[in-house]
Amino acid sequence: RNIPAWLTLPIVGCAWTGIILLFAPSSVIIEFGSSVSFIGVTYMVSAGTFFFSAMLGLFISVAPVLSRSDKRRKEIAVVLFLATMILTIFSVAAIFATSLVFSVNIVDVNFKQSQIGKIACSIDTAQSCTGCDDDSKDTCPEWTSGDVMKVLRTQLKQSATLGGIFLLYAFSALQFGF
Repeated sequence: RNIPAWLTLPIVGCAWTGIILLFAPSSVIIEFGSSVSFIGVTYMVSAGTFFFSAMLGLFISVAPVLSRSDKRRKEIAVVLFLATMILTIFSVAAIFATSLVFSVNIVDVNFKQSQIGKIACSIDTAQSCTGCDDDSKDTCPEWTSGDVMKVLRTQLKQSATLGGIFLLYAFSALQFGF
């Protein structure tokens, strides 16, 4: 009976993280390019699969079995629950693995100076960048590629941590189907 309550944190957490990574102006991951920009979308997909699993879990726990057709519907719901949780595990594992690989120095990324300036202007909360309001070529020369990479790696480490937590939730919820 408690599977929807158990999956509330991953549903809200995945949706919120996906929204932040996709739409927040301070998200460096979107500016990073296609190699990791799918992480935000995958968080949103994971929120949907967690939600669908929670609804199936609720149906499985409260639906009575009064006839053969009820039993058949419940069996189908259990199979759908297991398939959805396996899909959720794969999507959250992809988030975890991608975030982990890119957060350590395994993959080297070269930013163009124009990208560095654009990213620095969007994540600079202390207003330390110069030239952000202008269309000048020299936007925010105070930030280096290393500074932007530190922010990117920090965001990816946070994503990997959340991915690991949600992966544990997915594995524990999978036990409900067996």
